[in-house]
Amino acid sequence: MSTSRPVAKKVSLADIARRAGVSTNTVSRVVRGDPEVSEKTRARIAKLVEELGYVPNYAARALAAKRTNVLQVVLAAPMFHGHGRVLLSILNASSQAGYHVSLSYAYGPDGQLRNDFAPFDVDGVIILGGQDPTIDVAIEAGKRFPTVLVLTSEKGLDGISTVAVDNVRGARLATEHLLAQGLTDVVHISGPAGWSDAQMRRIGYEQACASYDIEPVVLEPDSWDSRDGYDVMRAAGRLPQGVQTANDQLALGAMRYIYERGGVVPRDVRVVGFDDIDGADSYAPPLTTIHQPFDRLGRTAVRLVRSLMGGGPSQDIVLDPELVIRSSSHL
Repeated sequence: MSTSRPVAKKVSLADIARRAGVSTNTVSRVVRGDPEVSEKTRARIAKLVEELGYVPNYAARALAAKRTNVLQVVLAAPMFHGHGRVLLSILNASSQAGYHVSLSYAYGPDGQLRNDFAPFDVDGVIILGGQDPTIDVAIEAGKRFPTVLVLTSEKGLDGISTVAVDNVRGARLATEHLLAQGLTDVVHISGPAGWSDAQMRRIGYEQACASYDIEPVVLEPDSWDSRDGYDVMRAAGRLPQGVQTANDQLALGAMRYIYERGGVVPRDVRVVGFDDIDGADSYAPPLTTIHQPFDRLGRTAVRLVRSLMGGGPSQDIVLDPELVIRSSSHL
């Protein structure tokens, strides 16, 4: 024979109000942290809340406020180093602001963009992009939610805020660092086609070459991986005076080829990467690179989506990168 266990009655605000001899509204104000309640009353109610085991009904509170306290982060590109760092920053900033985060991937098993990347109502959407189709994801999300697009070169999207690093400036700084030393043969290893970051960094490299009246030479790998950096250098079959790459992994591959050809960095070839990934300072030699403020990107994305949620206008924010000079680029 089975016996059912008694179900404990859930404590309500009204129960606490009766015990405390105050109104339900006063108890609600204390639970919400309203500073206008007297310290004596606050202490008495707080003690009862703890003794009776009151648990706030966050779902009902969200429904009444027409808020869910959930931000949706949509991964609309492969998770490389930068995306991972920005995602971590978004999670930290969201938690500090009192929000939960739901994650989804923008592409289905067939590789096509999905429209159901937010499976339930959320307060806002942050999209980690970088590839061309990301714009379509942002436009679709912006029809339903306050939306921020991160890591994009696009600006002026109707009702959608954006935040990105100035990739053109970063690649120009990297290339000019080499050209200012008197080098006249600097090769650029670009990122793969379809990535806005790769396109903007190539533009920055070409702008620097034009300002120094140097003919640009671009090697085009199929991916961001170090192996492809090695392969395009090997296919070129020569050692230039300098190499500027669209990310640090490509620089690592290029440096391997330089050493296999008997060259020494920076004596024979000077190398500058892009991203300042963890461990870039431990390359042999330590890699000169462009530092991207990934933490600021994430925090800015959360600030922008909260502004949109509050009725603020859309904004386009561009953050400046920083040239970090190490041993790989100068004698």
